[in-house]
Amino acid sequence: MGTLVALEGIDGSGKSTQASLLNDQLRDRGFDSVVFREPGDSVFGDKLRQQFRDGRTISAKEEARLFIEDRRIDVNENIRPALVAGKVVVMDRYYFSTMAYQGALGLNTYQLQKTNELFAPKPDLTLILDLPAETSAERIRAARGLPDSYEGTEYLRRVRELFLEFCGSDVVAVDAETEVGELSAKILRKVLAVVEGP
Repeated sequence: MGTLVALEGIDGSGKSTQASLLNDQLRDRGFDSVVFREPGDSVFGDKLRQQFRDGRTISAKEEARLFIEDRRIDVNENIRPALVAGKVVVMDRYYFSTMAYQGALGLNTYQLQKTNELFAPKPDLTLILDLPAETSAERIRAARGLPDSYEGTEYLRRVRELFLEFCGSDVVAVDAETEVGELSAKILRKVLAVVEGP
């Protein structure tokens, strides 16, 4: 089996940039690496992206259901086959995002985790790219060019708190305010420690 690494964190923490850099660095070192991003390209992922564009018009429970159904397809069509083929799979968001974002809207994070882990492989390493909610909100506004109406600072603060509550032996927070290259090097060291073993 391959190795599953998930990059998580609130919006603006640099997950997509770091996932791409990590994939390139692993390939440069001879690893067969691939990146998958959630939500995926399924009909459920399309519905979620429409929600992001239009603003939240569905309940947290329905949003979680869409993420789970999208993830189920991603696991069956992409993640599990890549792991069986021995690849290093880098996830740009995974089920800890559902736990944190929908958990911050009032859903039970433990139940969300159990529901996901019934079908979704547990990551060998999850890295939480940790960023203050205020910095995240500033980055979102700068990137979108408008005051953000989808995720306010208070909501992002609660999401961040939940992400940090998930930390343990295989869920580790890293400072996402670090310069991009320095953060990338730190992430690579942590991932190599898992992929290469002791």
